[in-house]
Amino acid sequence: DAGDLLQIEAEALMAGIVLDTKNFTMRVGGRTFEAAAFLRRAGADPTEVKKLMQSDFESTVERYEIISLAQMIRPGISVAAMHKTVNRITAAQAADELLTIEGIETSFVMYPDTDKVMISARSIGDVNVQVIMEKLGGGGNAATAGAQISGKSVEDVTRMLLGAIDQYFEDE
Repeated sequence: DAGDLLQIEAEALMAGIVLDTKNFTMRVGGRTFEAAAFLRRAGADPTEVKKLMQSDFESTVERYEIISLAQMIRPGISVAAMHKTVNRITAAQAADELLTIEGIETSFVMYPDTDKVMISARSIGDVNVQVIMEKLGGGGNAATAGAQISGKSVEDVTRMLLGAIDQYFEDE
């Protein structure tokens, strides 16, 4: 019964669905919408859910800084290379947000972190980012993947990534 949930519980659960499905765009079926409708009846306020999902000002500025560095390296594929350490979650959000830009179906965001270069990779198209990340020692799945490369500069890792992308298209 929807009345058994507190509003804050319904909103927290709804926020989880929104996050997990990337705002109802990934891994969504009829039951997802049924659960959302149940939570709405239980009092989940969409405006409050949106507030729960807000980013702080600093991470928003950092996310847009990453996005501003993105370059189209092939049709539909963007790469953003930061030369300073950024928050891991912010980098992943930037990789996701690049996919909201018309013409981008695959994104890679990289940044240095201590002795490693981190890569966040995302795809909403035909490109399997897991295969590309595996070439660099990483992994994930077809839509969301990543890698950590030790002892290399961002420039070195950029060259390695571009080579892995070229190889991916040659092998296809």
